[in-house]
Amino acid sequence: MKQLHQGAIDFSVGTLNFLANIGIILPYVLILAKWQQTQSETYLLALVAFYISRAASIFYTKRLNLKSSTYLILSLTLGAVGSLLFAVTANLGWLIIGSLLWGYSAATIWPYFLTVKLHLTHMATFKMKRIYWLIFAGLGLIVGADVLAKFNYTLTFTLLGLLYLVALPGGLLLNNFTSDFYRETPRQIHGLSQTWRWGLSLIFFAVIAVLTTLRKASVNIPSWLILSIIGVALIILIVELVADWHVLPNYKMRLLNRGFLVSLVLLFNSFFAYFYLGATGMYAVFAVYLLGFETGHPVFSRLGKRARKASLISLMVGQVLLLVPWVGSYLLGLLLITLYVGYDNPTINETLYTLDSIDSDSAIIHKYRFSTYGGLLCQLLMFGLLVTLSAVTKLSILNFFKPSDMGDFNLYFYGLSWPLVLISLFLSVGNIRSSQSKVAKKPV
Repeated sequence: MKQLHQGAIDFSVGTLNFLANIGIILPYVLILAKWQQTQSETYLLALVAFYISRAASIFYTKRLNLKSSTYLILSLTLGAVGSLLFAVTANLGWLIIGSLLWGYSAATIWPYFLTVKLHLTHMATFKMKRIYWLIFAGLGLIVGADVLAKFNYTLTFTLLGLLYLVALPGGLLLNNFTSDFYRETPRQIHGLSQTWRWGLSLIFFAVIAVLTTLRKASVNIPSWLILSIIGVALIILIVELVADWHVLPNYKMRLLNRGFLVSLVLLFNSFFAYFYLGATGMYAVFAVYLLGFETGHPVFSRLGKRARKASLISLMVGQVLLLVPWVGSYLLGLLLITLYVGYDNPTINETLYTLDSIDSDSAIIHKYRFSTYGGLLCQLLMFGLLVTLSAVTKLSILNFFKPSDMGDFNLYFYGLSWPLVLISLFLSVGNIRSSQSKVAKKPV
């Protein structure tokens, strides 16, 4: 009986580990698949609501002043409710509620899980059993059966909701394990201050909602109006960054750059890759990203003290290679960039967590806030360039997101890819200069 109980606990914690790793993207993919299957405006609105909730939640999640372990339990609970709502109803109102709850869960489950895991790792030798690939395989089989049996993803939504519930005992267990940490560590209060920023945020995320809709459906909005609202959103983004400039002063450029790079690879190039590789382009980009992200840290760590410098060289060589219009340099460039991201990610996690200048229970959340700023900046610039190109050439915006042939390669390569890569390169140089300045200021 004791062995059975331990097995159940291991499975719950393993499920939590699995959901934390895939929770940010899998809900979006499933809702997107449901919309593509039905072409229903209901699921399109639900998809937009989910995307906005996921983007916005990372900025406001700490306002309740709860422990990260408590937030993790909240994230699991809301994820379960959101998933099960998609399983049991097609009513627009309930789906919007489900999208908002599930979007919050998707945005916060990994940062809070990582924070709790870091707490445990620094308290004692702690290792989590990596059984989530087994769960992933099981979920894959369920999705396949769901599609073949034409249950319209009802079974998949139901199973995913149940997995969130299965992970709850694991979350409660981790909450108990970290109780000593929270007793010994003073917590900072994150109150509801600067209420003017809430109003700006509503405008900003309304713009993101419009842009997200334009990626999925043809909406008749004049180009000048779209460019105007993008301009307003960029101004708001700059105001928000200035307001947060005092947080992580030595690392904000590094985190902005990280967010921009991830969005450049996974958002822009998941579409642009079509013009190199056709319909398989998106899958190739995801495969390259996973390869680089998983191997970047072990590859560069072998170089010891030279690892950071080597990773930055990899990044900048990769960016330069993206400026060459050849599929070989394109794929190699993406790989070199993602190797940098894969190395930098755990390195910056550990660095921020151990900083004396920031609350360790909030460090990872701050990291993802600044990273999200970078991702949103990339998205706004991409849309601004795309709308301008579309207006000049009289092409539909959807011609980029849903292309029918590769004939417009040069247009998008020089009009979209080149500017975005050069901006990314500029941010990388700024990141390096910022790092060098920090080193120069250190007392000898």
